[in-house]
This record gives sequence, C-alpha cells and structure tokens, in this order.
Amino acid sequence: MSISLAQYLLYLQYMLSGVALTVAFAFLYVKITPINEFAHIREGNTACALSFGGALVGYALTIASSIAHSVSLVDFLLWGVAATVIQILVYFVCIRFVRNAPRGLAHNNTAIGALLCSAHLAIGILNAASLT
Repeated sequence: MSISLAQYLLYLQYMLSGVALTVAFAFLYVKITPINEFAHIREGNTACALSFGGALVGYALTIASSIAHSVSLVDFLLWGVAATVIQILVYFVCIRFVRNAPRGLAHNNTAIGALLCSAHLAIGILNAASLT
C-alpha cells in the first residue's frame, strides 16, 4: 500500500486541525467554567481531573467522528465548533442539577467529578454517533 503526497498532506491537515481544535476547546473550557481545573489538577484534585478528562475525551470522540464523516476540512471545522458548544453546555446543564458542583469539584468531591465525566462521555458518544 502506498500513500500519495496529497493523501499525506490531507492527513496532516485533519490531524493538525483536530489537535488545534482540541487545544482551543481545552483553553476555552477552562476559561468559561467557574473554577480553574488546571490549577486544581496540578494540586492533585482527582474530581477536577475526572471532569476535565471526560470533557476532553467526549470532545475527542466527536472530533474523531467528524473527521471520519466530514466532506471537507471546512465541514469538519464547523462540526468541531458545534462539538465545543455542546460539551461546554453539558458542563453547565450538569451543574444546574448538582447543587454547588463547582465548589464540590474544587474540594475534590470525586462523585461530582465522576458524574460530570460520565455526562461528558455520554453526550460525546451521542454527538459522535449523530454525525454518522
């Protein structure tokens, strides 16, 4: 099997765009959510690591599906933006149902972290499947 230069360049476009979208998502997520997950994770906060990790994996599932099913790079980028909005909305919907969730995360409540992780993964899977 041989790969043409054009195929390799297309691969690089999608891969680099996917990484850029994921980094942008992570940055935006941390800026929009009420607590700085990175700071808490550096301190060993498992709840924040679970919540943020679930958001990243849920996002990556949708990004992977949109790479596989998009018809162009622009199409892929638009789905990436939609996935960003959806995953951030998941966080805010969840914290509406769990009283003081941000404070619980900051105090390393792993039950809240696991719940947010699960919600992010569930919506990421549904979002990814919706793109097929």
